[in-house]
Amino acid sequence: MEPRTKLSGLGLLACVVLLSMFYLSSSYTQVVRNIPSEYVQEEQLPIVNQSDLILKQTFPEPEENFMNKIRDQLSQDNILVIATANYGMRDYVYNWIISLEKTGHEKYVVFCIDDDLYNHLEASGYGNHASKIPYEWFHKPIEATFSDYYSPTYAAITHAKTLVVQRLLYFGFTVFFSDVDIVWLQPHVVDFLAGRLSVRQESHVLFQQEGYDQTNINSGFYIMRPEYSMKKLLADTIELQDTGEYTQQGAMNKALYNLDMDMRTSPVVLLDLFLFPNGFAYFQNDVPQRWGVQPYIAHANYLVINYLFFWVVTPVPQLLLLVIFGTNCLFLFRLLTKSVMRCDNMDCGMSTRPW
Repeated sequence: MEPRTKLSGLGLLACVVLLSMFYLSSSYTQVVRNIPSEYVQEEQLPIVNQSDLILKQTFPEPEENFMNKIRDQLSQDNILVIATANYGMRDYVYNWIISLEKTGHEKYVVFCIDDDLYNHLEASGYGNHASKIPYEWFHKPIEATFSDYYSPTYAAITHAKTLVVQRLLYFGFTVFFSDVDIVWLQPHVVDFLAGRLSVRQESHVLFQQEGYDQTNINSGFYIMRPEYSMKKLLADTIELQDTGEYTQQGAMNKALYNLDMDMRTSPVVLLDLFLFPNGFAYFQNDVPQRWGVQPYIAHANYLVINYLFFWVVTPVPQLLLLVIFGTNCLFLFRLLTKSVMRCDNMDCGMSTRPW
């Protein structure tokens, strides 16, 4: 009976290991496959809110120096290219800036969530492109440290993005928003999307897609006109984010259900996945490159790693990659932009050169 007992024990252990691997692999979905987000799985109901009241309010303009700095960075058609970030994201910010410079995009503003990032950009020679976010624009306090995806402080950082865009729309700007984990790869990105907006007056916003199914937008890359429909979209998004239950992207996707989404009449337009790929398309599936298409940008989202699965299931070479590259994928950015950066505390020296 002893050998059979040992065999049964080994069989039980094998079952436990297999079940554990199955569970871990199912939690690794953000890297290996596209799944519906939590905000589209639930029944969609109209948002009952006070956004109509919000739409009627006006926002006072900040001080003249603040507005002059912004106006100096306007592109054609009153388009303002912006990003928002805190000090913990400064490496991403510099990679984003370098990609803009190397593709000939000279006008942009980084809205700094904290003084540390603003001072760092000023010390690095980017003072004309840096702006502090007025204190009264915030709904919640935000830390200056880096925040991981879905961490408690991450939602507050994404909330700040919406609040900044809302104010700029009320000032009459067409806002071109870009996350700082995006690398711009081609010239004339602003020209191209300005043209896309101009050929159809009913188009009020052009969004990057999330995933493949053309049902979700990515709130990290879009160009938005200062129209009533967009002010309502942001008012609904902010109301949802104020509950603390949603990231910016989750709230914005839910708020889109309050708009006309008929492709023939909708103010919302999705950008081509091949030209403006998300991270799932670009990094995981080689979507534009395998068909010989050169994208305008590369977005390093979807690169969220389940560490337990990574250590238990993946082979040794991938473990070495994790150790070498880390999770912030800055090495990927530096390869894409062909740049080298050295920024420590307030001393920031930067060089860009071919590899």
